[in-house]
Amino acid sequence: MTCLRSIVLLLTSLSVTSLAADNHPPLPRFEWGLGLAALSMPDYRGSSRTQQNLLPLPYLKYRGKRLLIDDGIEGRLFQSPDLILSISANGALPPPEDTPEREGMPRLDATLEVGPSLEYRLFQNHFHSLWIEMPLRFAVAIGQDNKQVGQLFTPRLAWRKPANWKDDWKLRLAGGPLFADADFHRYYYEVEPQYATPVRSAYRAEKGFSGWRFDFTWSRRLDGYWIGGFLRHDILAGSVIEDSPLVREGRQWMLGFGIAKVFGERN
Repeated sequence: MTCLRSIVLLLTSLSVTSLAADNHPPLPRFEWGLGLAALSMPDYRGSSRTQQNLLPLPYLKYRGKRLLIDDGIEGRLFQSPDLILSISANGALPPPEDTPEREGMPRLDATLEVGPSLEYRLFQNHFHSLWIEMPLRFAVAIGQDNKQVGQLFTPRLAWRKPANWKDDWKLRLAGGPLFADADFHRYYYEVEPQYATPVRSAYRAEKGFSGWRFDFTWSRRLDGYWIGGFLRHDILAGSVIEDSPLVREGRQWMLGFGIAKVFGERN
């Protein structure tokens, strides 16, 4: 609760700053650059171990009338500005070595989750808006086989504060339940009988409720640089997978920070 109160106070202060700002440069139509991102994340949701990574960060923004490339890809295919069809994506890196609770089991590959998201705007004024987002994603394990490993549906309520000019803050706070099919849950949480041990019982994963997820993201342009970051909180309590012997943590945090040099822009 203390963390959530701190986020609310931060959002309020940044919104007030935006209300007082004027005479700022407008947003360019096209921007490109390159940078680095630092991530701290669990090996998978429910894992007992956290890994840290430093990765290259491509920076690309395009703001067209019908197409927007920013945190994702949005296509304005409907007449109503309150209804948007976008492409939603998420991913997970492979564990650097065997996670303790998966010792002796097949290694997990990196996964990529991509799919459409239907988004409906409930409220808007000049400074912020409230949306219902309904992403449906198809997960693929990126390895030798590049096999599909399941589907996820993650409806959520999202508060957004857009960047109205180039050096303005862009903020987003979202949360909602996660649902996944049996294939996705089996990839991460199933223990087949041949991998059972005295401390790891066999477990058959099923489809259904996969817990709750809350995200806070922020970004801003500072002269010739872009900075941004995110904070994520996952709750597995009450999910269909919480009894898996591979779930050791019922609550987890994930965070990331990135900085990129903007090499060019075009209006």
